[in-house]
Amino acid sequence: MNRFRRTTARMALAGAMALLLSCASAPVKKNYMLNYVPPPMTSRLKQGAYPFTVRIRELSVEEAYARPQIVYRKSPFELEYYFYRVWAVKPARMITDLLYSHLLSVNLVSSVVRRLDEGNKPDFELSGVISAIEEYDSDEAWFAHLSMRLQLARVSDGRVLYSRHFDHRKQAFQNRPELVVREMSAIMEFIGYQLTRDLDAILAREYGLSAPPRQVPEQETDSTTDVPETWQ
Repeated sequence: MNRFRRTTARMALAGAMALLLSCASAPVKKNYMLNYVPPPMTSRLKQGAYPFTVRIRELSVEEAYARPQIVYRKSPFELEYYFYRVWAVKPARMITDLLYSHLLSVNLVSSVVRRLDEGNKPDFELSGVISAIEEYDSDEAWFAHLSMRLQLARVSDGRVLYSRHFDHRKQAFQNRPELVVREMSAIMEFIGYQLTRDLDAILAREYGLSAPPRQVPEQETDSTTDVPETWQ
C-alpha cells in the first residue's frame, strides 16, 4: 500500500510539473500600436491657422484587415494572421486617431473635430479607406506595408477637393514583428506629413490666398513608392 501511494504521488507530481512547464512556455499575447510624434512645421506655425473647421470621419478599412490580429503575408495571394500579436486598437480607429493628432499638432486649421455635434459646424470633411495594413515577409527581408486613400470634401456642396492614394512599404532592420510595426509608424508619419502639405495648398486656395510653392492639383493624385531614405 505504501508503495502504491508513493507511486501515485510521484505520478501526480510529474503531472503537475508537466502542466507547470507547459503553462510557462505558452506564448504571451502582445499588443501593438502605431505611434509617432509629428515633425514640427515651423513655417506653417508662423503663418497661423486657416479659419476653418475640419471634421475627420473615422476611416473605413478593407474587410481582410478589419480585425485585431496583425496581418502578414508571404505571397500576393495568401493572407495569414498572427494569433498572439494583435493591434491594441482597431486599425481604422488607430489610424484615424493619428491623423487627428497630426492635424491638431501642426496648427493647420482653427478647429479639428470628430463628430458633427462637436464644436463648430465643419467646413470640410476628411475621410478615407485603408486598403492594406500588413507585414510582408519575403525570403530576404520583412517589410511594413500601408496603403490608404484619403480625400477632402467641402461640406457646403459636397465637392471633393482632394483625393490621394498613398501606398508605401518600408523594410524592417530585422525580421521581427515589433520592428515591422515601428517602420509602419514611420510610414504613417510620412503620410501625415504629405497630407498636411497637400491640404495646406488646398485650404490656401479656399481662403483666397496664393497657394504655397508646392501646389497639389484638385484632381486625384497617387503616391505609390517606398518611403524615402530621409525617413528611415
